[in-house]
Amino acid sequence: MTKEELLKNYFAKDGYVKLSGIEIAEITEEKAVVCAKVNPDHLNGNGFVQGGMLYTLADFAFAVLSNYLHPMTVTQCGQITYLRPAKTDFLTATARETARAGHNTVSEVLVQDASGAVVCICHFNGFVKDVTWEDFDKIVNQE
Repeated sequence: MTKEELLKNYFAKDGYVKLSGIEIAEITEEKAVVCAKVNPDHLNGNGFVQGGMLYTLADFAFAVLSNYLHPMTVTQCGQITYLRPAKTDFLTATARETARAGHNTVSEVLVQDASGAVVCICHFNGFVKDVTWEDFDKIVNQE
């Protein structure tokens, strides 16, 4: 099983991501891209995508990338800067690692609407556990 297949199996168990309609579009050594079709449940009272959906999308992009590069990484903190309201039918989040030191990884995530406009920028710091891909495979397939 490839690293990408392992990750997709691992994240298939994430009920909140599934409920939010978020899917993995691309995973490489340089980036992870996730996307979601916006539905009425994602909108706030003003008719824009709710900030929590934007944050969830960005956090998931970070999780996919960091776990692809460093198995069993968990988010320690995340910061989001909202640039404009998102009134769109489709969202994409692209994560790129910007630094790695010891057990820490830092990534920047850009969330874009269907036109490609950046609606928010996020920075995440994750803790990298000492887990090999062999161990990760056992964890994913333990059921």
